[in-house]
Amino acid sequence: MAAVPMAAMSYLTAPFVQRVAMEIPEHARRSRDALMSFSRNIPRTTRLEFTTLRAFPFKRNTGMVLSELRALPPQKGRFANIELPKTKEWRQRQKSKPIHLRFWEVLAEPRFKFYVKEGRSYTIKTGVPGVWENVALAIQQRTVKDAAENEAAAAKAKAKAMVPKNSPRSPVKRARPVTPVTVARPVVPKLKRQTSRPPPR
Repeated sequence: MAAVPMAAMSYLTAPFVQRVAMEIPEHARRSRDALMSFSRNIPRTTRLEFTTLRAFPFKRNTGMVLSELRALPPQKGRFANIELPKTKEWRQRQKSKPIHLRFWEVLAEPRFKFYVKEGRSYTIKTGVPGVWENVALAIQQRTVKDAAENEAAAAKAKAKAMVPKNSPRSPVKRARPVTPVTVARPVVPKLKRQTSRPPPR
């Protein structure tokens, strides 16, 4: 029975992120202003790594690309606020990895839902408050854009499905019958003999 509380604790603390690592280019490391400017216009290909909590004394790191993350709305009984859905882009990136790396990631049990504490009171401990707020805003904007695109695609598919199959079509113009034309053969004039035969002896 002692394993039940341990399993429950491991499940409840699984999404909580202890550390966020972000790939930062060289020009953004020169000053805090450069870092803030980079975070305000962060590229969608920026790599992130979340270190999540777990009941056992082992770190669990999950790597992803910024464009793959989606924000989760608040919901009763849900601890996560960020999701890593298995989209087409995510599957393509997984296929491009070597087999041994994919096998190691399966053994590491990567997470797909995370909870990152929000608010300046939490990010001020990092020494660069405001950076994660900009990253979270980029994730939120991407989520809203993705939802709008999916809604537009669903509405288009629904409108296409509502069109009746026997809808009137534009009349097809029939081709006019072709009148046969008689072509007169050219008259070839007879050739006159230009040489004369010698008289018979």
